[in-house]
Amino acid sequence: SVQYVSCMNPTAGSFTINPRLLRHFCVFACSFPGMGALQHIYQSILSGYLATANFSTHVGRTAEKLVTAALSLHQKVAQTFLPTAVKFHYIFNLRDLSNIFQGILFAGTDCLKAPVDLVRLWVHEGSRVYGDKLIDDKDMETFAKMKHEFAKKFFEDMDDEALRAEPLIYCHFAAGIGEPKYLAVPSWPSLSKTLEEALEGYNEVNAVMNLVLFEDALLHVCRINRILESPRGNALLVGVGGSGKQSLTRLAASVSGLEVFQITLRKGYSITDLKADLAGLYMKAGVKNVGTVFLLTDAQVPEEHFLVIVNDLLASGEVPELFPDDEVENIINALRNEVKG
Repeated sequence: SVQYVSCMNPTAGSFTINPRLLRHFCVFACSFPGMGALQHIYQSILSGYLATANFSTHVGRTAEKLVTAALSLHQKVAQTFLPTAVKFHYIFNLRDLSNIFQGILFAGTDCLKAPVDLVRLWVHEGSRVYGDKLIDDKDMETFAKMKHEFAKKFFEDMDDEALRAEPLIYCHFAAGIGEPKYLAVPSWPSLSKTLEEALEGYNEVNAVMNLVLFEDALLHVCRINRILESPRGNALLVGVGGSGKQSLTRLAASVSGLEVFQITLRKGYSITDLKADLAGLYMKAGVKNVGTVFLLTDAQVPEEHFLVIVNDLLASGEVPELFPDDEVENIINALRNEVKG
């Protein structure tokens, strides 16, 4: 007894299907939601959160206007930054919009005390979701102007200086490590001090990392940490060799209290070995509930076939034939009480 579910991309690939094949399927056409539907969806999410988490009424009243501003900015970004041969990753869709609101939902009442705090948080989330994808100075400058123009356009009554105040960084360790609260960083020196202490703590129990935490490095740690704290968070770090991608990831993981796992390449390392390593990682993270960061470098991908496994891992978390049937049964039994709870 097998059921088939398939889908088609309306913008790429072949658009014709043999009628003899098509007759076996019930066909549903899913159109992209309109602005009215998107406004209703995201306003329901944001207003519901602000109401249930006991935020002030002034903050709650800002939600409708903020959603309108977020949708307008998203539309403008998608129209302005188009994909090219070099900028092939300039694709902005509903996933990006959802990531912005997911970031806003990290905030508690300590973070959002006034409407201006909510608007600043939205501008910050836009910088993380859209701005961090941009690869040249011109695009970054264009986006920086764009986000402030939209903030000013939709929130004319707010103090422009308060909206533009720097540093505009939110992270889960602004109040100190070990107290995960999503708050604004008060100043560069306080952020530097917190991460210097975190680095000292890391070096005491791990191989020593001699890092110089200048402003860009501090910002990178905040970016990585934000992603690690997000549900199903994953990131592709792009930079020249030796620029600190692995080291800053290890520091960000340490700040979040997560362990770091890497595969060890050896002669003849194959898909089977990768699956065995991933099976061990799944047991550690899934059954033993040990928070873990899977760190994979380009040098650890000897064959392109490895990327198929990585894609499955990121897309759904389901890697085919990872565990034998008898082991799957043991895993289900081990997790049964946790699921019931």
